Amino acid sequence: MPLTRSARYTGAIMLVALAASTSSLAHGQAAAKTSPPAPRADSAQRARAAFRLAMAAYEQHDLVSARREMLRAAEVWPTQQVYLEAAAKLAAMTGDTTDAARWLAKLAQLGIGNIAQNDTVFRGLGAAPAFVAAAARLDSATAPAVRSSVRLSVADTTLHPEGVAFDSRHGRWFIGSVRQRRVVAVERDGRVHDFVPARSDGIGGVFGMAVDTVRRVLWIATTALPRMEGFTPADSGRVGMYGYDLETGRLVRKAWMPRDSSTAHTFGDVAVAPNGDVYVSDSEAPWILRLGRGSDSLVRFVTHPLFRSLQGMAITPDGATMYVADYSHGLLSVSLASHAVTPLGSPKSMTLLGVDGLYLHRGALIAVQNGVIPARVARFCLDSTGRSVRRLEMLDRNPTVADEPTLGTVVGDSLFYVATSEWEKYDDSGKRIEGTRLRPVALLAVPLRSESGCQ
Repeated sequence: MPLTRSARYTGAIMLVALAASTSSLAHGQAAAKTSPPAPRADSAQRARAAFRLAMAAYEQHDLVSARREMLRAAEVWPTQQVYLEAAAKLAAMTGDTTDAARWLAKLAQLGIGNIAQNDTVFRGLGAAPAFVAAAARLDSATAPAVRSSVRLSVADTTLHPEGVAFDSRHGRWFIGSVRQRRVVAVERDGRVHDFVPARSDGIGGVFGMAVDTVRRVLWIATTALPRMEGFTPADSGRVGMYGYDLETGRLVRKAWMPRDSSTAHTFGDVAVAPNGDVYVSDSEAPWILRLGRGSDSLVRFVTHPLFRSLQGMAITPDGATMYVADYSHGLLSVSLASHAVTPLGSPKSMTLLGVDGLYLHRGALIAVQNGVIPARVARFCLDSTGRSVRRLEMLDRNPTVADEPTLGTVVGDSLFYVATSEWEKYDDSGKRIEGTRLRPVALLAVPLRSESGCQ
């Protein structure tokens, strides 16, 4: 199923279930433009099919078949954390120390991994040198690397923030609430107040936001979902775009997408083009839609076989190209003139999956990569064509503060991102998950200038 923000860690949950059950084994209206199927989409489908077969074999206690199919999934899609971790665990269950260590080494090369030496699945491997060395390498590759600091905080622990935006003219921050259906402003002097009052103008949960500095509008993607306060069944399927005047706070544009009973929708993030057109990503349909400058109608702009769970977007200063993050398929470029979609190439030593927020800074892509564990902020250095990532620089991994990072915004030479979104502290019906601890909103700042940068 499409991965939305409320289902980010589906793969991780599968792995938890795999580990937990070890004892039972071992012991618009206008139609969107489309493109023909892409090789990467075909590969992903084959990998997912193999993963399903592996899980089915595992449920039947057939570890030989489960390992075979999981190997196939990992070989076809070698940057997908879920497949690599599952392959390592299945190897450990059969006592194959060499193969388990091999998968841990692959995870360490990618700088991701949620496997610890004290995991009960690996207990049987004991102190085997190959496993100990691989586990130590993985621990080192995924250790905290704190380069961020708290820029501001909001005391309200129930806000459930998602997006953030900044108005440089007034030095004012905006933080949106999925749960409370409001936008709070934090003024230069630290004063916190409502910019968009809760539920005003029929707004739903507030997701991504972006400031149009030229036309002085704050754009908001809104989605009605059960975890927001005041949700009723009549709200189901409502997604739209709201535009608020930055000087007066008055609603100046509103465009709801017509309801579609056959397709679920989640409007997640927003990008403003230099010409004033506004784009929104629909992670579930999945489409990119456009609200043309001066228009009140959303138009389906483009879809593609590589669109499965669309998240952040970043538009080049010349307005020619949009970079878009797909949670499942990586980073893509979209020509805003021809609608052509091209996947970005990358070395096998990095993963472009699991990117939520995506931003441009001095020709590089800055990503909040919360679909990998541990979550991180990364800089993806592009080649001269802008069609391939040549190098990855890990900018921030701050799990103590950023337990649930989401979206951000680039201001000057820093990225500011929401560190405490609270997605995993409520279930999809809006009920607080027992045992979770709500935290004040924290906005972290990460410096982007460095000698090791892309320039």
